Amino acid sequence: MNVIDSLFWRVVDELRQKGYEMIQSPYPEDEIFFEAPRNSGYDLIRLYRKDVNFRQEIVRDIKEQTYRINQLREAMRKRSLHLLQLQFTTDVPVDDWEDLNGQPQKENKVTVTPVLLSADTLQNDVNELQKWLNTSLAVDVEEAKKDTAENAMQLKRNVLQAFDDQEKQRERERAVFQNGRPIFTYLLIAVQVVMFLLLELSGGSTNTATLTAFGAKNNVLILEGEWWRLMTPMFLHIGLTHLLFNTFALWSVGAAVERIYGSGRFLLIYLISGIFGSIASFVFNTAIAAGASGAIFGCLGALLYLAISNRKLFFRTMGTNIIVIILINLGIGFTVSGIDNAGHLGGLVGGFFTALAVRLPKQIQPVKMLLASAALLFIGGFGLYTGFHSDDQKQAAATSEAASLFDEKKYSEASERLEEYVHDKDASAEALHIYALSEAQQGQLDKAIQFLQKSLEKDPDDPNKLYHLSLLYVEKGETAKAEDLLAKALKQDPQNDQFLKLKQYIENSQTR
Repeated sequence: MNVIDSLFWRVVDELRQKGYEMIQSPYPEDEIFFEAPRNSGYDLIRLYRKDVNFRQEIVRDIKEQTYRINQLREAMRKRSLHLLQLQFTTDVPVDDWEDLNGQPQKENKVTVTPVLLSADTLQNDVNELQKWLNTSLAVDVEEAKKDTAENAMQLKRNVLQAFDDQEKQRERERAVFQNGRPIFTYLLIAVQVVMFLLLELSGGSTNTATLTAFGAKNNVLILEGEWWRLMTPMFLHIGLTHLLFNTFALWSVGAAVERIYGSGRFLLIYLISGIFGSIASFVFNTAIAAGASGAIFGCLGALLYLAISNRKLFFRTMGTNIIVIILINLGIGFTVSGIDNAGHLGGLVGGFFTALAVRLPKQIQPVKMLLASAALLFIGGFGLYTGFHSDDQKQAAATSEAASLFDEKKYSEASERLEEYVHDKDASAEALHIYALSEAQQGQLDKAIQFLQKSLEKDPDDPNKLYHLSLLYVEKGETAKAEDLLAKALKQDPQNDQFLKLKQYIENSQTR
């Protein structure tokens, strides 16, 4: 009796230490359920210590377990469940039972595979047990043989206490996800949808003028003092696909962060991350931008903080999934054009440091929180300083202003506004383009051609630049060069009316 009892509890303890998840508290009659590993071919493993004398006892137990597992299957809404039942018994039944041993017994959507493990079977080694569990075991049979009844009972108490401690640890882990309900998550989703509808009704969510009017990130306007554009972009989206992707991400990741950190902390993390995403985009991306991606990456950053503060909990609950999500999103960002990676990374950093500053509930550490807040202010302040003092930003602002002056037919002022930038080797293609057009309007054709050529060197496939340079050559009477440039422009945009009219004009002039 002592040997089989000791072996039972030694096997249970080793499976526990191997990381097998117990899914039901132990019963008084020495019954343990484990969740089976994925590669085992089973869904559940039942280790059961009870002596059996007759075949009918096995049959009756199979029926009972089939009923119990079917109830569990319905509660879990599973299509089917397969239970491996390992029963430890001192002796085998006195009547015929071998036809049941190891043979799957299926009834409806539940399969029970009963395996009887007697003291004689396990007396020499645990190979039979290893075969069914599909794992190696370090259970020492010789040590088990030496155990007294008191030793076996103490081993049982130790294992049950370990299970009890494990269950308490799970309760503490569950408590981490119960610090708040996703109230703000759903509210933010509603705001995103409402703002998208307003954009669509006001000119379209992909219309630059409409986006700018509603608060999209516009570097030129930020430089002119519209600082609020660092916050408003997180509520706007460019196109339906953009909205759907970010709404799903907010629903899944944002809800988890709000449950872990609580609603107040979540809102701080979300808003500050969104602002940090806008700051990073302001520094590294001159294009108009909008979207909640920075704020959502901030939520991912907050979960990464959880990985540092509670590594075991993080990787046991969501770690792998979160890391995969971050890598996939960054991978998409670096391989697909038009995605604001700076905004994503800025949000990730902002979310991480905000989480470091606000901490998890019941983790109040004033000194560390103060240091994290100072780091957050320093990083944000440094980003803003860099953005407002960046040569690229100044050039972008000057280009935008010159474009407005050109539209107002103030050509001389447009040229003057860009004069200090266009002679630099890092002058943007757009600045060179507007400068060239302004000079052409003032009759400086050679100078205009020179700077349009420089613009095309930086952006050789832009059909508008090719067209404008073709026009200048027509003005100078150099139709051969004009034709060549126009052919390239038409290759990019073959249906453009202006290009086609110029082509017709050149052809007519050549036949005169």
